Amino acid sequence: MMILMGSVGRKGRNFRADVMFVQRLLNRVLQPPFEPLKVDGLVGSKTIYAIEYFQRHVAHFHKPDGIIEVNGKTWNELNRASRGSVMTQSSVLLAEVAKDGAAQKIAWGAKVSAAFKEKVLEISLFLDVSPDYLMACMAFETGETFNASIKNAVGSGAVGLIQFMPSTARGIGTSSDALSKMSAVAQLDYVKSYFSHFKGRLKTLEDVYMAILYPAAVGKSSDHVLFQEGKKTYSQNKGFDTNSDGKITLKEISQKVQEKYEKGLLPGYVG
Repeated sequence: MMILMGSVGRKGRNFRADVMFVQRLLNRVLQPPFEPLKVDGLVGSKTIYAIEYFQRHVAHFHKPDGIIEVNGKTWNELNRASRGSVMTQSSVLLAEVAKDGAAQKIAWGAKVSAAFKEKVLEISLFLDVSPDYLMACMAFETGETFNASIKNAVGSGAVGLIQFMPSTARGIGTSSDALSKMSAVAQLDYVKSYFSHFKGRLKTLEDVYMAILYPAAVGKSSDHVLFQEGKKTYSQNKGFDTNSDGKITLKEISQKVQEKYEKGLLPGYVG
């Protein structure tokens, strides 16, 4: 189960999922009149102040440093204060959703039904992955429609929320035709089934997208080269070679999904 991927706070690595996790924990621990943090995954002055406030007034540190290290003293104290044992990101999100699922905002949440959003949250808990990442990938694969019957424009036979290929559909016990006739909410069961093979490995947005596009690249670094000039796969994806160096990296091919992720967190889309 996921705990923290890196440090959070002043000069921390500040992975968004980690920051959101810490923000949720701090909101559970710090009592009024302390103003709850906005759970946005961004480390600003308020989040750093909250970490220092916790270190000073709850953990009773003499010299608060505003950073939470993996398995460090602040991390252990924060877990102890919040529940008395180390918690996973999923368990915190589960408690939050159980308390008031409608209040949990996710990328593109304003563009889907309440039932769709709730199911995405459930799937995210099961997979231990950020719901924002799943939503961004589905927004990209469906042209922001979240339409379960949408088909690949170039006639590959791919269909649905994550553009299931016919062979992929058969592998999870269904067919392209059956998927195209499902509601978006019903099709999410097959999204869950597909991603379950990658459970525990979907640490980043790129991991989620690679699970769809190129599973062998799940867990690779952003500079990992997927396709090189001279290969058919490079020719098929040449448009992604933004710096024209004859190599297509994971970062380059994921750029469009990154843009959907960022757009999905904007007002009018997040919800």
